[in-house]
Amino acid sequence: MPANKLQASTKRTRLSPKVRRDQILDVAKQYIRRQGLQQFSLKQLAVEASVSEPLLFHYFTSRTELLQQLLKREFTRSLESLHTSLDNAVTLDDIVRIYVAVNYDQAFEGSVINILLAEPEIALAIEEIRSENQRIGQKMLIDTISGELGVSRKKAAMIAIMASSASISAAKFSHENGVPRADAIQTVIDFARAGFESHRTKDH
Repeated sequence: MPANKLQASTKRTRLSPKVRRDQILDVAKQYIRRQGLQQFSLKQLAVEASVSEPLLFHYFTSRTELLQQLLKREFTRSLESLHTSLDNAVTLDDIVRIYVAVNYDQAFEGSVINILLAEPEIALAIEEIRSENQRIGQKMLIDTISGELGVSRKKAAMIAIMASSASISAAKFSHENGVPRADAIQTVIDFARAGFESHRTKDH
């Protein structure tokens, strides 16, 4: 094969800035899942992503910025998935199932979101959007419980807190003890459903 054709065939594909940025973040995500944050450095990431250090610094000025951008991206994707599911929810049971599943998945210690949230400087990147999402989610759940069970919003808020606490604790227990995802989620839903029914007013 002529030299010029060989060079053409081995020439690195030029990616658009957005695609290259996502590719770097994808590699960072996989590396953190395997090795954790302690071993993570931009120098090592450049090797893992097969890019030069100058190119890496063109997209991210520091290790902290890169990790913050990774957290923002992953959290945003998680929110988009959650909102899509909630848009299709019709009943209280549907909404509870969605949130119980989210709690189960978030309890996984190997989740890159959890790993990054454990670092205060990195977690600051999504502090506002995280708080706002929690506020909106709580309001939706309280409104639904109140309307479905015929109880006051204050009582609905208490019920939501108790159900959420049980869900989070059960998710942690399930991961630590190897309870299958489907079994863990259904057990929590059955528990929450029984609790809801005990508070339902007679005319609901």
